[in-house]
Amino acid sequence: MHRVLCLGGLGSRLGPSCPRISGSRNPSHKISSVSIAHTRSTGSHLQSRHVCHSKLPGSEKAPGLASESDQPSSSSGPESGTGSSNNNNNGSKSQQGGSGSGSGSSDQSQFIEVLGLKISKDDLITITAAIAISYGIRFFIAEPRFIPSLSMYPSFDVGDRLIAEKVTYRFVRPPTPGDVIIFHPARGVGRSSFFDDDVFIKRIVAVSGDTVEVREGQLYVNGIAQVEPFINEKPAYVLKQLTVPPGEVFVMGDNRNNSYDSHIWGPLPMENILGRAVCKYWPPQKIGGLPDFTHDTRVAPAAPLAVLQAPPVSVSN
Repeated sequence: MHRVLCLGGLGSRLGPSCPRISGSRNPSHKISSVSIAHTRSTGSHLQSRHVCHSKLPGSEKAPGLASESDQPSSSSGPESGTGSSNNNNNGSKSQQGGSGSGSGSSDQSQFIEVLGLKISKDDLITITAAIAISYGIRFFIAEPRFIPSLSMYPSFDVGDRLIAEKVTYRFVRPPTPGDVIIFHPARGVGRSSFFDDDVFIKRIVAVSGDTVEVREGQLYVNGIAQVEPFINEKPAYVLKQLTVPPGEVFVMGDNRNNSYDSHIWGPLPMENILGRAVCKYWPPQKIGGLPDFTHDTRVAPAAPLAVLQAPPVSVSN
C-alpha cells in the first residue's frame, strides 16, 4: 500500500526557492521525488512516501528535508510503532506458548499408564512399597485368618478371626503339643487350587517319635491319658496306636467328632505349617490372647506322693 505525499504549494515551509509544484511554469525547476521505503515489522506491507521538492541549481536537496539515509527507520510514524508492539506481543506469546508446552510435557512425564489408568510416579512408588511391606509382614511375621467351620469349636466359632505369628517356629522353638496351628494340608488332602490357598487350623497333640492312640473316648499319647479341657466332647471313634514319623506332627480338632484331621488322613509334615495362632481380633467381645495348653507329652506326669502314716506308738505309764 502506497501513500504519496505531495509538498506542492508549501512554499512557506520549503523556502522561497521552492515554488508551487502544481502549475509551475519555470522550466529551470525540475521536479524530483525521493521515495523513502519503510518496511513494517510484519513484513507483509511496504509503505512508500514520496517527497517532492524543487531541485535548484547548485543544490542537492531542499533545506529542511531529510534524505532516505538521514531518516531513522524507527521514526516511521504511529503505524511503525503499532507494528513493533505487535512484534513484541507475538514474541511474548510464542515464549508463553513454548513455556506452556514445556510445562505440559513435563507434567505428562510425571504420569505412568497402568491398566488404562494414569498414575503419578510418586503414587506408584507408594503403592508398590505398601504392597511389598504388606506381603513381607504376611510372609515373615504374621498373617490374619478367619474360621470357616466348627472343627475347632468351642475354642473358635464360625466367623472368628485370628492372628497367626510366624516368628516362634523360625527362631524360638519347634512346634509343641497344645499349639494351635494353621497349615496347608498334606498332599491329596482337602481341595486343590491353583493358588494353593487351602488352609486348615488344628491343634497339635503329638510330635515326631510320640505314639498316639484313641480308645474308650480318650486320647493317649505315649500311653498317658491326656487332660483336654478345650475339647467339645469325647471322641466317639477308635484310633489304633501309631508312631508319629520324624519331621511330622499329629493334629486334631477340638470338636473331635466333627473334624477332618490326622485321625483320618494321618500325620502332617512340619514343612506345611504356616504359623501359630496367638490371639483373636474379631468379634470385639472375643478380642484377646489364646489360653496356653502346651506341654511335653514325652514326660510322664509325676506320681502322686504317698501319705506316710506313722505306726502307732504305745505310751507306757
